[in-house]
Order: sequence, then C-alpha cells, then structure tokens
Amino acid sequence: MSPFLALLWVFVVALPALTATSAMAQEGDFDSSDAPQYVNGVYKGDEIDVELIAESQNAVPGQTLWTAIRLDPTEGWHTYSKWPGDSGDATFIHSWRLPEGAQAGDIQWPVPTWLPFPGSDLVTFSYKKEVLLMVPIEVPADFSGDEFSMTAHVEWQVCDLICLIEDAEISLSLPVTQDALRPDPQWADMFAATRATLPTDDHTIEGLFAMAGERVSFSFTSNTQAFADAEEVWFFPEQRRILDPGPLRDVTLLPGVAQITHAQPRRMLTDLEQINGLLAVQNADGQVRGYEITADLASPDGLAAIAAVASEQAGPGNLAGAERSLLTIIVFAILGGLILNLMPCVFPVLSIKVLNLTAKGTASSGQKKMHGLAYTAGIVLTFMALASVLLVLRAGGEAVGWAFQLQSPWFVALLVFLFFVMGLSLSGVYEFGTRLMGVGTSLTTSKGYKSSFFTGVLATVVASPCTAPFMGAALGFALAQSWVVAMIVFAFLGLGMALPFLALAFSPALMKHMPKPGPWMVTFKEFMAFPMYAAALWLLWVLGVQVGVNGMVAVASAALLLALALWLLQKSSNAGDGWRRANTVVSLVMIVVALSVLRMPLLEPRLGNPDSGVDMSGADYEASFEPFASARVTELRESGIPVLVNMTAAWCITCLANEQTTLNTQRVQQAMRDSGITYMKGDWTNQDPEISRVLDEFDRPSVPLYILYPGNSSAEPVILPQLLTPSIVLDAFASL
Repeated sequence: MSPFLALLWVFVVALPALTATSAMAQEGDFDSSDAPQYVNGVYKGDEIDVELIAESQNAVPGQTLWTAIRLDPTEGWHTYSKWPGDSGDATFIHSWRLPEGAQAGDIQWPVPTWLPFPGSDLVTFSYKKEVLLMVPIEVPADFSGDEFSMTAHVEWQVCDLICLIEDAEISLSLPVTQDALRPDPQWADMFAATRATLPTDDHTIEGLFAMAGERVSFSFTSNTQAFADAEEVWFFPEQRRILDPGPLRDVTLLPGVAQITHAQPRRMLTDLEQINGLLAVQNADGQVRGYEITADLASPDGLAAIAAVASEQAGPGNLAGAERSLLTIIVFAILGGLILNLMPCVFPVLSIKVLNLTAKGTASSGQKKMHGLAYTAGIVLTFMALASVLLVLRAGGEAVGWAFQLQSPWFVALLVFLFFVMGLSLSGVYEFGTRLMGVGTSLTTSKGYKSSFFTGVLATVVASPCTAPFMGAALGFALAQSWVVAMIVFAFLGLGMALPFLALAFSPALMKHMPKPGPWMVTFKEFMAFPMYAAALWLLWVLGVQVGVNGMVAVASAALLLALALWLLQKSSNAGDGWRRANTVVSLVMIVVALSVLRMPLLEPRLGNPDSGVDMSGADYEASFEPFASARVTELRESGIPVLVNMTAAWCITCLANEQTTLNTQRVQQAMRDSGITYMKGDWTNQDPEISRVLDEFDRPSVPLYILYPGNSSAEPVILPQLLTPSIVLDAFASL
C-alpha cells in the first residue's frame, strides 16, 4: 500500500471520531434534525440499518429467547467480525437493559468473508451483506410480567473506502405467554440460515501450524474426509500479528487435508504454542461451514503424520526418473560422487587423506589397498545409512530430502565444533595422535584401518550439504524406488566419491607421481587447518541464517571454550600429576559446558534473512525477488508473466556459488527485468513442506533446483542445470 493510501486510510477511520467530538463541543447548536432516526424500531444510520429482532413472536418464562442484532449495510459497504483482519473493529454491545433476572449471552458470530481492500495488500474479515449477530437471552422462570422488554446499546463500524463509526440504542418488546415459543415468520428462515453458518467445535479436524522462512503454514487434517467437496478454505486467527492476509495465500486441498500458507506479518507474535481461530470451508455450491480450531505448534511427528496423509491422498506423482534405466542412473551417481570431491568442505578432508597415504611410503602395497578399501567402505556405508534414514522418514510421511540433517541447527553447530577442532589439531594446538594419519577427531586417530574408515564417514557427512551435477537425477530416481534399488544407487554414489583415493591406493604408477615424505608435510598439514577454519566460519553463517545472530554467537563462544579446554589439555601433558589431573577436570567441565549449547533455546529456527548479492564488479546490492509460493506462480502464469524459481538453502554451497556468480549479477537481474520475468526464491534452510513438495514434484530430493516457468500456463516448465553460468540463464530467457 502506498504511503498516500495508508495516510488516507488512517484519516478516514479517524474522521468520524473527530466529527463526533466536534459535534459534542457544539452541543448548544444542536439541531433536532440530527437526532437518531428510527423507523418501526429500525435505526437508520449512515449507510446501514440496525435493529434488534427475535426468532420468536413471544417470550416464555424459563426458556431461551434467541435475539439478534441485525446489521443491513448499504450495497458495497460492510461490517466487521470478531476475527481481526488488517483493519476494522467488530460490532459490540456496550450494555443491555433487561427485566430483572434475565441474562444475555455472548454474540454468536457467523463465518465472515475474506475481503481484500482495493488497491492494496490489506484484507479484512467482514460481512458484506445483511448479517444477524445472534444473542441468547435467558428468560427467568419466575417472570410474571405481560411484556418482555429489551434494549441493547450497540456500537459498530460500517465501511466502504471510508469507515463510519456509530452507536445506538435499539429495543424490542415481546408478549409473554406460558405456551411454546412461536417462530416469527419474518425472521425464522434468516435465523436458521445464520445458525447454519455458525462455527462448530464438534468436529474431528486437528490443526497444526509451522513457521518457515518468511511464511507461516497451517495444516488441518480430518479422518472424516472433511474437505472432500471443498473448493476454498480460509483461516481466521483470533489475534492480530499471526499472519499477513495478503497478497500471499497458498492453499492445498485434499479430501482429508487442507494446508494454508501465508506470509508472516512484520512483527509476528513470538513464543506461540497454540493459535485459536476459525477454519472456513466453502463447497462447490457456495455453502460455508465454520470450525473452531486450536492449532498447535507442529512437532516433527505431527508434520510427518500430515505429510503421510497428503502423500496417500495425492496419489502417485509423476516419476519421470523411473523411466531412466538403472545403468544410466548408476553412471550419474558415480559422476556425481566424483565431482563431490571438488566441493570446498570435502576437498580438505580428501587432501589430508592423500597426505596420510603419502606418509605411508614404506607401507606395503597390500596395506595401502586396505586403507583405500577402508576409506571407501566408510563413505559407501555412510551414504547408505543416511539414505536409509531418509527413506524411513519419507515412508513415515516426513517432508524431507537429501541433506535433511542440515536443517537441524544443533547438527550444524556440531559440525562447526568438528571442523574447528580439526583445524586446531592441524594447527598443533592439540595433537590427537603422533602420526599424520591421526589428524581430525578422535574417531580418525587410531593407527589401524579404523582411521581410514572414519575419515570416509567424515567426508560423507561434510559432503551432504552439496548436490553435484548428475547427482540430482540419481537421488531423485533412488528415492522413488525400492529400498534395494535405492541402496544400489547410493552405494555407487559413495564409490564415485571414493574413487580418487581408491585409485591412488591401488595404482603404484599414480603413487610414483606423489611427492616424497619430508618436512614439507608438516607445513602442508598446518596449512590445511585454514580450510577447516573457513568451513567452520561458513557453517556459523548458515547457523546465523537459521537461528539468528544470538545463536551464532553462542556457538562461536562455545567453540572458543573448546579451544581453551584443548589448549589446557595439551599443556597438562608436561605438568606434574596434580596439575595434570586438575587441568583434565577443568578441561572436561569446559567441554561439557561448550557442548551444552546444543540444547539451548537459542538454537531454535527463526525467520530467514533477506538475501543480498555481489555483482561481477564487486559492488553490493540487494537482490530483487519474491518469496516462493505455488499459488503466486500460478497467478503470474495465468497473467502471462514468466517466473524463475530458485530453490536454495544457506547450507548449499552450489546454491550460493550460483547466486554469486550468476543469478545475483547485474547482467542476469537486468535480463529478468527486460524479459518481464518474476524472480522467486524458495529458502529450504529450515524445513518447509511446500518447498519439499515442489522438489518431489520434479524428482529432486534436494537443492539447488532452478525452474523457469513460461508465461503460457499450458507450456511445460524448463529445469535449468545445477551449475549455472550467465550464458546458460540468458539463453533460457531468450527461448521463452
């Protein structure tokens, strides 16, 4: 909304109050023509009629009399519900004047309408036409009068492009009889229709909500197929600052599942455990049913259950990858695994392992081969173990993909500690072993083949954030197949990653080209500490995106405490028994305190940060993009606007490299503007079921994924390569 419109909106809302104040100040000039106008008990207000009515023609002692505040606005005007939207206040009753002993209940609110404000992103929850706000009145059993009189002092807002605020006293008198209540033919049908739109709490629908990136998603499930005939659903929270009603609103409907996603408001309420609200479900005939809902903060088990129902009801997807032959996929897996060795996290680990092999100059050929096989076994078995966990989670309905563990901040923090400690060991702060093969963590310090095995495990863990070229197709195929076929694909993926070291171990000719052992190896070992520190810094940045700067600083402080503990342990090796024991106790306490940060609330996921890029000249600028939403993609394509979708994550190195070298450059950004392409980004740093669904739709279980949707909604989307260059992207734009 423009500043001018916002100012106008505030002015017109405040104008009636200012006018009323002015009128009160001029009470001496009161004109009888300004007095409230009543016609047959109906208050004739500005752009609205208001009256108090009853469902029956009489009142009966001891029985509930249903009354209603009838609000009938002029065409084009509306009143507000108790569920707050972006603006407007609900109608409320200041007070009742009732016979002695009578009690008025609460207003029964019908389901409102989702009403966007023209020319803005504002949305109100309103009644666009005549509405009854039903109120039960308990008539005393000992009431002895002949007439039951009621007066309600009511205040309301009625709005179009401006809002008018009024209040009035409206009254009704009914004869008292001792027989049954007699329905009033003038109003009975309207009361019945209103009662049909009142929300119910007698239902089996369960609600969950989750916050991911800049969105808040609500998931509603029912074992009674509550949404089988639904064409539209809305969720109206009882509080403000829960969701941003417009313009983003993405809806997925299945017979037993309804999912609604909104943008988060600028000042989202924090520490939410439950959200109360109204779920409105509209069927093909336009009839609306309302359900009172208490949505709980989603747990992993809850999300898994919802995803399982959605997966079952959605039916089989388009598994294009299944059409590929297993042999082709195995080739892709080997090539993808081979390229993984060039990733910044994996390369230092591989270099250290090659250094270890070089140090074994006097080892026999058989021993070198065994070290190569142990390293390969570590990689292959770890790939298969990760894949098995992933398949089990997906079979249970969890919306997860490759590198799912990186979506857990505590796991990222653990990797920070691991890389930092490995760097300290390489720098000589603390030696885990006396031989070069003993660098890294204690799991990689033994003198036997265990060191090679666990180095392979470590290499696989640090490679998991990356998806190399050819690897995406292999992963997509594997996760759509049986467990046996999936394990074959992942085993060859691990084999491809282990190939460089395996080739060195089995090829004496290649070993001859390796430098001879010598003092240079100590210098090289110390130099390799710096890539480890760089990896730790990168993971700290990822953690900052996930949990915020406070969590990032907490983990950095814990890493510093680990460094101090290891330094004390190293110093105690030459001290006396007393000092050595004291240093050991102090160091162990420091290590326990440092690791306790993994359980701190500071490591809870938070909102994602806005992205910024660096163009090819090195100048900083803010990248222009919209948060991803499936409904928004559909809306743009139906308007003839092409869309480029970038599915990314902070822990995905390939994603970050593509953004810095291609997508965020001025050349590509300008081409998007020239071609009228809307750029959307889906942030998968933290778990996001909507993004997971899109990845599954295109048989890509992880990021990056780049989708170019033509403006023609009937045309098929184009999948861009996982490694981008400006020319690749510009050529794709030119083909639209």
